[in-house]
Amino acid sequence: MFVILYQCPVKMNQFKHKYNILSILAFLALSISVPMQAQLPPLPTDPAIRKGSLPCGVTYYMVTAPAEKGYAHVAVVQRDEPLSDDKQSALDAGFFARMGIAPGPEGFVSDVDGSTVYRFARVPFYKQEVLDSTLLFAFARVAESRAQQAVIVSGDIDPVELKKKMDIFSMLVPRMLVKENHRPDYVWEPSPAPVVRSTPEGPSEVAVTYASARIPFELMNTAQSVVTDLFGAEFQELLRHRLARNLTDADIPYGEIGFRVLHSENYGGDERYTVYVRVQQKHLDAAMRVIATTLGEMDSYGVGTREFTEAKQVLAPRLRREASATPAPAGYIDRCVANFLYGAQLARKGESLRYFSRKNVADSTETRLFNRFTGALLSRLSNFTLEYTGAPDSLDHDDALFYYNLAYLYGSVAQSSKDYSWHSADTAALQTGGAKVKIRSEKAEPVTGGTLWTFTNGMRVVFRQVKGSGTFSYALQLNGGLAQIPGLNEGEGGYIGPLLSLYDVAGIPAAAFQDLLASNGISMETRVELNSMDISGSAPSDRFPLLLKAFLALSNRRSPDEVAFKSYVRQQELCPEDLTGELFRKLNPGYAYSPYKWAPALSEATLQKAGKFYEDRFSRMNDGVLILSGDLPEEMVKKMLQRYLGGFRVLRGSAVRKPVEMRTLSGVSTVKGTAGAPGIHILMDTGYAMTTEHLYTARVAVEALSSSLASRLAPYGVKADVQLLYCVQPQERFQVLVSCPSAPIEALPAVRAALRDLKAEDADVKAWKQKVEADVRRVMATPDGFVGTLLARYSANKDITTRFSEAISNMDAEQVNAFLRALSAGGHIEYISHE
Repeated sequence: MFVILYQCPVKMNQFKHKYNILSILAFLALSISVPMQAQLPPLPTDPAIRKGSLPCGVTYYMVTAPAEKGYAHVAVVQRDEPLSDDKQSALDAGFFARMGIAPGPEGFVSDVDGSTVYRFARVPFYKQEVLDSTLLFAFARVAESRAQQAVIVSGDIDPVELKKKMDIFSMLVPRMLVKENHRPDYVWEPSPAPVVRSTPEGPSEVAVTYASARIPFELMNTAQSVVTDLFGAEFQELLRHRLARNLTDADIPYGEIGFRVLHSENYGGDERYTVYVRVQQKHLDAAMRVIATTLGEMDSYGVGTREFTEAKQVLAPRLRREASATPAPAGYIDRCVANFLYGAQLARKGESLRYFSRKNVADSTETRLFNRFTGALLSRLSNFTLEYTGAPDSLDHDDALFYYNLAYLYGSVAQSSKDYSWHSADTAALQTGGAKVKIRSEKAEPVTGGTLWTFTNGMRVVFRQVKGSGTFSYALQLNGGLAQIPGLNEGEGGYIGPLLSLYDVAGIPAAAFQDLLASNGISMETRVELNSMDISGSAPSDRFPLLLKAFLALSNRRSPDEVAFKSYVRQQELCPEDLTGELFRKLNPGYAYSPYKWAPALSEATLQKAGKFYEDRFSRMNDGVLILSGDLPEEMVKKMLQRYLGGFRVLRGSAVRKPVEMRTLSGVSTVKGTAGAPGIHILMDTGYAMTTEHLYTARVAVEALSSSLASRLAPYGVKADVQLLYCVQPQERFQVLVSCPSAPIEALPAVRAALRDLKAEDADVKAWKQKVEADVRRVMATPDGFVGTLLARYSANKDITTRFSEAISNMDAEQVNAFLRALSAGGHIEYISHE
């Protein structure tokens, strides 16, 4: 009887599957955007993007994206012309090395759905000769092909002057016939039968992929594409939450629940939604059944309005961050390539938030449409691919498929009685405060220009209002950190902060408390360093009173959740090794106060040490500062603070900073391992005083290293990422992490030479100084930047912003080179990562 599950559905079902999803999305898009119109209007183009045609018939895109001052990214797209060996071999690696140009994510040239795409990253446009040479090189590639083509430039550009240059260079290209209304060939062809794949390689993971018809070309630049993305994101959030609950209830430890999504704007095939769970090999089959049962239940019974609405609240902070973030030039290149190949929309990122926030459609109606979308996606038992990695040799594909379908059917006929909503806990359980306090003093905060209030119980608050976003950023910084924990073992320190999320709060179970925060749009992360602890995040403006209640309950009424901790330990055993932590341990062997996690060190004793530490810190809430920045009315903030701060415990005195020792290796050590992406990774260290001058000199030095690595690695077609790290306590040190993903071992001498032989020149330093200053100003203007600046001030006693402009202005090439020499002479860990 079960064999019917493997039969191919009739054509009418295939048509209905496509029609259901597209019609649902179109209806919602119409309802949200233009209720009184019969069709969807095009989305407005991001004003940073200019699109047109050059005299030769080539399409151009110019994007003003000054996030990387002095630099730009360039791409050439040859539509429907596959990458050939001739194109690959014709690339001049020497040209890229001389110009200091880095490759794109897939190299200098790659094949994207049968089209050739050239990508040139971090092109130093501040050099006139590099700008002209790169454009000449790009148009030479255009002249070699008769395909429909586009030239894309994104970055710190003058669009008027750039357009003049592009017009001149286009004269080198024979005029091309322009095809109007290009539409990619596409036919929705549902899979006639489910597919099962497995491989013994890689981490143990089970994944399920469902496909649906892509958005019609004529609707790509409409609200339908935005709504599709939003429904996809909401589907992921709801499914992740349900899977986490069901895997925990089934006593299946998991390292990760993740998603891979291919939308119509990303590539030319079907829309594809993949969910995967990383578990131990012995749990692959059980995890597969949980996935199937969970999907079957969502298909048949859908989600309730409350659960769907809360998922939107959980998703909202991410959408707000994306909307407010400064767009990256490389991201604009991706979007313009997608527009040329697939007709993807070019609206600004805030468009998704605008549609997400509209109230034209009732939550109940939107939930109903979402359930129809989910049902249409999941309803066909032939429309999926089941895939195992790290699978045992004994895995039988037919058995796996049989039990997947059996579990799916069980979920579709036996509805769970679980409450999957986030807001299963009542906020009324949270403490409402103690005696009211008053503001004892008010003065300007000396570093940032905010306002510093000191209250009668000794607690301090720094506040700065930034209107318009509807959100705020916060950080509660308390003195005292890892150094105050007796008997701490190497590798335990990285867990002290995260363990706070495993506490029951005011009688609310740990998981329910975290859900309560998330469903109200409140993010919260705890970090503990050597001599300080901070709890930071963001929240909607109207949730400020709830945040204060949560802080009160967390500081006064918490108890460890033993079940949650045991589950967390098992989960950490499955998490991949952290590359930065691994390198830090090798560079500083035996250092017990590392802020990085190391799973073998985590034990029941770690939880006990953390509990004593929390109690000590939360009994001294006056030994620190609460930082608030964002869209909060000042009078409301004062009123709420006076109402709630009296409920916190305070004691006289401050945490005493205990001296600790850290031994850092000198010389160069080369090791192999499996942490991080396969490739070459190098951690460099130097003992350098943490001053404002040195900090910004180091940031300019990072730009110099990036440029040098781009030149040296050009023959290998790989890109290097350079990250600045620094340590203030117990020693003032700077560290630079160089990561070269996908770099072959043969590239190691080139990487070494790039780090060893570098000498910064005056002209380059001048441009890099301008870039660094622009970066600092941009970050400091945001609420998160304000909070981060004050955390450095109050936790490390370092003012790194008051004189930053002066420090950058006074910097010269010799200071940068002195730092680079010190870095080259310091300790190095060369880490060769492999699968």
